[in-house]
Amino acid sequence: MRVNRGELFGLLGPNGAGKTTLLKMLATLTLPDSGSIRIDGIDATVEGEKVRGRIGLCTSEDRSFYYRLTALENLQFFGTLAGLRGPALDRRIREVVQQVDLNADLDRRFASYSSGMRQRLTIARALLSDPAILFLDEPTRAVDPTHAESIRHFIRHELVGRRGKTVIIATNLLEEAWSLCDRIAILNKGAIVALGPPQSLGAQAINRQQRYHIILDRVSDDLLERTRALPGVLGVSTKSQLGGVSLEVELELSTPSLNELLRTVSANGASVLSFEAQRIRPADVFADVTQDDNDDVV
Repeated sequence: MRVNRGELFGLLGPNGAGKTTLLKMLATLTLPDSGSIRIDGIDATVEGEKVRGRIGLCTSEDRSFYYRLTALENLQFFGTLAGLRGPALDRRIREVVQQVDLNADLDRRFASYSSGMRQRLTIARALLSDPAILFLDEPTRAVDPTHAESIRHFIRHELVGRRGKTVIIATNLLEEAWSLCDRIAILNKGAIVALGPPQSLGAQAINRQQRYHIILDRVSDDLLERTRALPGVLGVSTKSQLGGVSLEVELELSTPSLNELLRTVSANGASVLSFEAQRIRPADVFADVTQDDNDDVV
């Protein structure tokens, strides 16, 4: 897996453990059992200290902060560890808290912070040294919708777009990854099972199956039975709605069954009020590439 400079790269997986472990290895907090990791051309397993000077890590855990200290005191402590002193440290703290909208709460103890405020302070800490490469582990976890959208905009347009930083983000929010990232890697059982721009991952799923949304004036049991019996039909579901019945059909594109589907749903006098192909959702792509025969995802 190679991440390009100035790229916003997403990591997705069926659970958080695999993504978090990979992120910790990239940040030199954990050594890999095998293989190699190079960050900005540096071997991360050999020259970890040199790598740490180029990266910032935002974890989804807040236990690394000092609960009795204020947010300001925490940032002063971690900023000092990052090599900042005096006016330069004060100026940088003002900049990062402004970016995550914590100015008004800087003198509050960390223990009094909400989950969302703690997460935003974690991002501020990761930005203190102004690193070229950022690792963000679920940066919008437990953040309210308004601030979550503000953080996404800040990551996409300010950090990556304006400042040219390289950002690797691990998230469980599929829509977030699809809207933010230039490329996405989907992990399953410790291996990358899909890699590429969100649009190309969706195109791969489209090449295998398509979901159609059909609205009929009425649906009979006979119509449903004949629809399910069509070659290439993977699933059929119905839902009553005002003015008719919504019929969703998932169809393999490898079988020429679309014309048969149209003939079947319009049989017995049923009127087709609308017929449209639904867009492939990130959840569809994710389920498609992470499924296995045993349904035993670890």
